[in-house]
Amino acid sequence: MSGVYSQSLIQSFLPVMSVDFRDLRYFLKIADLGHIGRAAEALHVTQPALSKCITRLEDGYRVRLFERAGRGIVLTEAGQRLAERLRVVEHDLQDIRREVSELGRGVAGLVRVGCAGSIASFVIPKICRILREQAPQIHLLIDVALDVVLQDALRNGALDVTVSPARLTTANDGIATTPLFADTVVVVGRSGHPLSRKTATLKEMSKYGWVLPLPSVSTRRWLEKVFLQSDLPPPEAVVTTRLLLSAPKILVETDLLAFVSRLNIGSGRDNRGIVEIPNVQTTMERTMDIGCRANAYLSPATRYFIDVLQKHGPDVSASDRTHCG
Repeated sequence: MSGVYSQSLIQSFLPVMSVDFRDLRYFLKIADLGHIGRAAEALHVTQPALSKCITRLEDGYRVRLFERAGRGIVLTEAGQRLAERLRVVEHDLQDIRREVSELGRGVAGLVRVGCAGSIASFVIPKICRILREQAPQIHLLIDVALDVVLQDALRNGALDVTVSPARLTTANDGIATTPLFADTVVVVGRSGHPLSRKTATLKEMSKYGWVLPLPSVSTRRWLEKVFLQSDLPPPEAVVTTRLLLSAPKILVETDLLAFVSRLNIGSGRDNRGIVEIPNVQTTMERTMDIGCRANAYLSPATRYFIDVLQKHGPDVSASDRTHCG
């Protein structure tokens, strides 16, 4: 959301009432928890103070914002609309506070980064080395999670930037993306795997168990579709994991297969002994993207991190792919 829109939205409150941003903050907490008592505990205020807050808002807007539901309260339709708008304004106010407080500090501060497991393992460590050399006052908070979780956190303002696979749908979802580098997802197994010295067929692969992510993950859906299109059952998930960070170590100890980024093969000490099981049909090309909340304020530290990532990220991935070859 642009600052102009946020300003007009805030100004729209003024003819109706004298805005007390504390009341708006209290309102959002009550809306989140659905209970005045729990909201009072979380905010360290009294329940009567929150009840008066609700009364002031409802009198100001001349509409009911809450209604009772069991032992708690829920938002009315008008309350839901107000909460949606206020959360956007709250994010913009947080951006304003950060921008003002960071003026004059230069390249310093915390950057909250969300990323895919392969990025965390093979790209972020080398970016950290560069940052320590060039901008030691930048601190990183790394969150490794599924793409959909990272996207929600980015939209909600919990993250400053994400590095993850390109999304299938990007229209009007509040996230701006920039391509970082091309990535390839392949089938892998231990170096002594019965299929490791040949170009394995899908039928041969289907005889082995797999380490796979959750069924909702796009790479798993893509792989299952490949097998189904060849009239074969989808790969059997012997081990299902939210993140595939542990997959290489599992593969080393078993004859299971996995479907992971080529970045995982041979480039890290923990992953020695993991090799590609080549097959054109099971080779998935994708792009890793940098994501930011559209029109959001980016601190100098965040901009510097993105600049370093854009400059050195493709080199890191190319180096790892070379070692894999």
